[in-house]
Amino acid sequence: MSPTQSFNPLAHVIETEPHLAAWLRRHRLEAALTHIVRTHLPRLAAGQVRVTDVRGGQLELTVPSGALATVIRQQIPELLAALASHSREFNGIRVRVQPLAASMIAPAPTPRRPPPAAAPLQALTKKLSDGPLKMAVSRLIARR
Repeated sequence: MSPTQSFNPLAHVIETEPHLAAWLRRHRLEAALTHIVRTHLPRLAAGQVRVTDVRGGQLELTVPSGALATVIRQQIPELLAALASHSREFNGIRVRVQPLAASMIAPAPTPRRPPPAAAPLQALTKKLSDGPLKMAVSRLIARR
C-alpha cells in the first residue's frame, strides 16, 4: 500500500460493518444502563455490578457473589424507579451471579522482609571456613 493511500479510522470501520455496529450499540447501551444502576446503589456494591443483557423488557445484572446478589435484589424496586426516571422502562431485573475468574483477581502481595543486618553476617563469614557457604554469605553482604 502506498503512503498516499489513506486508511479508514477504526471507528469508521466499526460503525459501517453491520455486526460490529450492532455490538457497539449494545455496548454503549449496556454502559449507559450500568452507569444509571451504579449511581443508585450503595457505593461498595456499585462498582461490582454491571449490566450484561437487555432482552424482552428484562434487564440482567451480573455480580460476583451471592451475598451481593441478595443486596441488589433488595434494591430492585428502587432501581426500576430510577431507570424509569431516565426514560428506561423495564418489566423486571434479573440478577445473575458470575464469580470472577482466578486470573482476574489480583494476587495478594507477598510481604517483603527487610534485608538482614550486615554486622552479624560479617561476623559469620569470619567464623566460616573457606567454601561455598562463605562465598554465598559474602555475596549477600556485597549486594546490600
